[in-house]
Order: sequence, then C-alpha cells, then structure tokens
Amino acid sequence: MPLYPSGSYLVWVLLLTVVLGEACSSQSRAQPKVSSHPVDQELQLAKTKSLYVVIDTKKNIVFLKARGIPLRTFPLTKAEWIGDPLAHSTALHLHTKDPSVSPLPISPPSESPTESPEENPLTPLTVNDMPNRYELTFQEHLTILVQPPHLPSFWANMGHQIAGLGRRIAARIATWGDSHQYLVLSLDPAEAQALYWAAIPPMTCLVIPENPSSK
Repeated sequence: MPLYPSGSYLVWVLLLTVVLGEACSSQSRAQPKVSSHPVDQELQLAKTKSLYVVIDTKKNIVFLKARGIPLRTFPLTKAEWIGDPLAHSTALHLHTKDPSVSPLPISPPSESPTESPEENPLTPLTVNDMPNRYELTFQEHLTILVQPPHLPSFWANMGHQIAGLGRRIAARIATWGDSHQYLVLSLDPAEAQALYWAAIPPMTCLVIPENPSSK
C-alpha cells in the first residue's frame, strides 16, 4: 500500500478546495451591507409593527408613520442645530420627555347608590392639555427642543423668546467638550402638543439632516 496518495487523488482534492473557496467567496459577496441612507433606514423601520417618527430637517417636516404609511404630518416653521449637526441620517430611541405629563387616574364608579358624586371628578387628559414647549431626549446623546415660533400675546411672546434664548444658551454650553447634540424644532403650538401626545418612549425616531451622507 503506498504511503502517499496518488496524483489523481491530489488533483481531486485541489479541485474540491477551489470549488468550495469560490462558493464561500460568493456567499460573502452576497451578504447585505448596512446602509446609512435614509430610504434604506426607513425601509427597516417600516418592516416593524411599531409607530415611528421621521424628522426631515431639509424639508422642514415631521412624519408619524406606521408600516411606511404617514398617519400625520407636523409642518415645521424652522429646524436649527445647536453645535454640529448629525453627519448622516440616524435612527434614535426616545428616552424621556421633559416635562413629563401623565394621564390623571380615573376612579371606578361607586357601587353604593347613596354615595354622592365628587364635586370635582378627575377627567382624563386630552391633547389640548399637553405642553407646547418641551424636550425630547434620546438614548443616543441627542436632545430635541420643541417650541412654538411665537405666541399671540405680546408679553407671552416676549417671555417665550426669553425662555427660548435661555434654553439655547444652556444647550450651547452643554455642547462644549461634550458629544451631546441639540436640535431645535419650531412648530405651531397645536402641532407641538400633538407631537408630544404621539411621542411615547421608547419610540424610534429617524432624524434626517439637511445634507445626509449616503455612506
């Protein structure tokens, strides 16, 4: 019995190695690449069953979507970055809302017919009870400051402008030496209230900067 394999056996082994190598190479080339393009990212969000928000700072509009279908649009008066904007479109996860508004508890009806009803019964909150100036903080070190562009009353508008300036200064200082980013969205008060009502942690939010990178 020969100690070494015959030449034909070696040829078959080499051919099998080449074929398997080509197959593995083809599979590796066929693997999908992770894209930061906003269209590709939204397609991934549309595959889920959850509601999500798309903020397009170039088109000045916010979408509330489900399965890729717009449920509501929130037109922006202005979108402004404090510090450096995002380099590319990014999917963020909502962590907290400040201030935090929770629905009031509703007591079950009393079974005693003789008990008189309360003078001031608790009622559930509606969208009109939501704030129109608030902060949305995301897990990925980004905070969105939502505010109305102006208020009808002169003194209320002056107070609003002063408060907005203070928030901008505080946000600007916070960006010094820190990776936290801030985005200011100006909406009509009713639209801001509706956006607060719709934004429920840990909702996903796709933020598209004005000039997103497609890499």
